[in-house]
Amino acid sequence: MGVRWTEQALKIAAPLWEAVLKHDFIRELGNGTLPDKKLIFYFEQNIHYIDMVVRCRTIAASKATSDAERDFFLDRTPVVVEELQHQRKMLAALGGNPNAPIAPACHGYTRHILSLAWARRPVEYFGAFLPCPLSYDEIGHHLRDRLKKSSHRDWWEFYMSREHNEMCDRYRSFVDERVDDVSPAARNEMLKNFIVSCKYEYWFWDMAYNLETW
Repeated sequence: MGVRWTEQALKIAAPLWEAVLKHDFIRELGNGTLPDKKLIFYFEQNIHYIDMVVRCRTIAASKATSDAERDFFLDRTPVVVEELQHQRKMLAALGGNPNAPIAPACHGYTRHILSLAWARRPVEYFGAFLPCPLSYDEIGHHLRDRLKKSSHRDWWEFYMSREHNEMCDRYRSFVDERVDDVSPAARNEMLKNFIVSCKYEYWFWDMAYNLETW
């Protein structure tokens, strides 16, 4: 059995993963010194991002070529909606603006995944979405038992959980089981899009830390 597509993708992305874990946003989140204004900015932008994820999943479900593929996208969509509602509540508690304008990095990231959801097969879109849950899973491992503030622990509880670990395993299996039906050229394009998404994951934290505007 050869190297799975997701193993290959993660190996290529390893330096970007390491850069995310070392970012000042993650470092200050862990030691409890992250200013609330940066956290507020993050939540304001992440609401835009998660809303787009819900929309992309519905597009992918509509393009599914089997019941199993369709159900994969539909079954988890309520969980993503719950995540969106949870983040809105945390933003409200911090006094943020749920209708804040979208920042450049978030705009680029959301359009990246939306274009793939529309233009590519569901597995090709989902391969580019994977860096989001997989990076949060990695950060969750990194932050476990480190978070100083209860509000931060509440935010990361799901991402540090066994449920999230298992969800990421299912996500990887979904892609690995279907990527063999994709042409070699398309698989290589998927790797490129995976890396683009990994870069956007880094830029998202950087955007929030630096309060990025147009």
